[in-house]
Amino acid sequence: MQKYLPTNDLLFRKLLASEDSQHILKAFVKDMLGIEFKTLTPTVTYHIDSYKKSYEEKINSELKRTEVDVLAVDEQGGHTTIECQIQSHDFFHERTIFYLAEAFRSPFGMIETKDAEKKNNFSSLRPAYGINILDFHLFEEGEPAFQTFRLLNEETYRPFRNRESRELLLLCFLSLKNKNLDTQHPAWQWYYFLKTGEVTNQAPDYIMEAKVRTDFANLESEEQKMIMRIDKEKAVNDAILSTKYREGREEGIEHERRTLALEFLKIGNTFEQVSKATGLDIETLKKLKSEDEN
Repeated sequence: MQKYLPTNDLLFRKLLASEDSQHILKAFVKDMLGIEFKTLTPTVTYHIDSYKKSYEEKINSELKRTEVDVLAVDEQGGHTTIECQIQSHDFFHERTIFYLAEAFRSPFGMIETKDAEKKNNFSSLRPAYGINILDFHLFEEGEPAFQTFRLLNEETYRPFRNRESRELLLLCFLSLKNKNLDTQHPAWQWYYFLKTGEVTNQAPDYIMEAKVRTDFANLESEEQKMIMRIDKEKAVNDAILSTKYREGREEGIEHERRTLALEFLKIGNTFEQVSKATGLDIETLKKLKSEDEN
C-alpha cells in the first residue's frame, strides 16, 4: 500500500486542527516552543467536507500552502497567534517574517474594550510565534535541524519581552532535510515521525496516537481519495516545476554562450575560433555580430 507521510496537506491539518486533537496540538506546540498553553484553537477546524471545499477553491491558485493557524491562550489569559507551515514559498524568508508580523498586528483594536486598556489599542496586540516544519532545503547541510530565532539584546542575549514577560516574536524551524538533531531534544520524536511516518518505542503516547490517526488504512474513504488526488497533483506540479527549472537553466546557459561569443568576436577572434570555443555554429555567430552592429 502507498505510504503517505504526516506532512501531506490533508494529514497535517487533520492531525493538528481536528476538534478532538487539541491535546496533540498542545503537545506539539510545547515540544516546539517550550511553552504550555491553556487552550489552542485552530482558526479553521478540520473536517473532510470543509477541507474538500477549501481545496477546490484553491485548486486553480498557483501556490497551495500546507499551514495551520492557531490562537493560543496561556494560563494568565494572554493571547498568542501561532502559525504552523510546511511547504516552501517564493521569497520564503521574507514571507515568513511578513506573516509573523501580520499575525502580530492583525488583532489591532479588535479585542473588546474590557480586554484592552482604554484608548490604547496597542494593548490588544498579541505575541506571534511561527512554527515552520521544513520539508525542503532552507539551511546548509551541516546546520542543526531545529533552529529558533527571536528578538535578543545583541550584547546580553536577553530576549525582548512585553509587560507580561512574554516574548513578542518568535520563529521556530524544524527542518526534515537536515540531520543534526539531538535525540534527547523535545522535537526529535516529532522530527522522526514527520520525516518517516513511523514512531520509535520511546515516542510519547500523543505521537503514538498521531501515527494511528494519520495511518492511511485508518482514514475515511473520502479522506483516502483526497490524499491520493493531492499526491497525484503534487507529482504533476513537481514535474512541471522541474521542467521549468531545467528550461530556465538551459535558456540562461544559451544566453551566456551568446554573450561570451559576441565578446570574443569583438576582440578579433575569427568565426571559426569562436564557434569552436562556444559550440555555436558560424551562421549564428554571423547573425549575432550583425545584430550587434545594427
